[in-house]
Amino acid sequence: MGKSIKLSSSNFSFSHSKSAANANENLNTRHCHDTFEILFVAEGRGRYLIEGAEFELKPRTLVLIKPFEYHCVEVETGIEYERYVLHFTDASVVREVKETIKRLADESAEDSGSFYSPDSISQTIVSLFDRFEGAEQLSEEDKESYFKLLLSELVTLLSFAGNQKIAHDDGELGARVIKYINEYLERDISLDVIAKRFFVSKYYLCRAFKRYSGVSIHAYITQKRVVYAKQLIESGETASGAAYKVGFGDYSAFYRAYMKVFGKPPTSNK
Repeated sequence: MGKSIKLSSSNFSFSHSKSAANANENLNTRHCHDTFEILFVAEGRGRYLIEGAEFELKPRTLVLIKPFEYHCVEVETGIEYERYVLHFTDASVVREVKETIKRLADESAEDSGSFYSPDSISQTIVSLFDRFEGAEQLSEEDKESYFKLLLSELVTLLSFAGNQKIAHDDGELGARVIKYINEYLERDISLDVIAKRFFVSKYYLCRAFKRYSGVSIHAYITQKRVVYAKQLIESGETASGAAYKVGFGDYSAFYRAYMKVFGKPPTSNK
């Protein structure tokens, strides 16, 4: 058994886990969410996949992922995998740091965030992840303040570290389809529509997209729409209104998809 710790506040979550990767471990599930994510790998080897882009996963690598970016980690079987994972919203950082995190993640650009190699990660950055665990014994109010303090420090340190933007190969059909889907997520983007748009057969389109992204076009669109709807609901939109706005023509289909992704009905977020 490996070690595992999870902490959370209203706008922030932190986890630290360590275990031997095995064929049954559910690490490589492609997913997206409406928060920023920082994943720091202390031990382990494999690869990061983010919206089709790929980076080598090895000890002391770190990725900063933007909200709504499809991603996963694939770890070599039998290799010890130790990781720290932070999820946070804009509200988790003080005003002075908010623009820095957006710049690091390149939120307004077509890139998906930033990748940091081992040479970019100082010991000060590494020690910060251990300090997050110090919030375990704090009250909820103090925990929130402590998280904000440490996250601000981490973002500031990353702004001085050398990073690599996570860009996509525009020549790849899969990359171009992802870009198109993200631009027109709220419209009719059926398989027929996409195939016609890119002048390819549906069979070729499905194979190319799955090879590039690791998931089917339907799964990609559905999860992105559901995560987007969750954000709208938490902002005050009704569940039915959110379903319509993100492109679901049928509420029952939206309800089933939402339950599958989050394990609870959409109205529970109101």
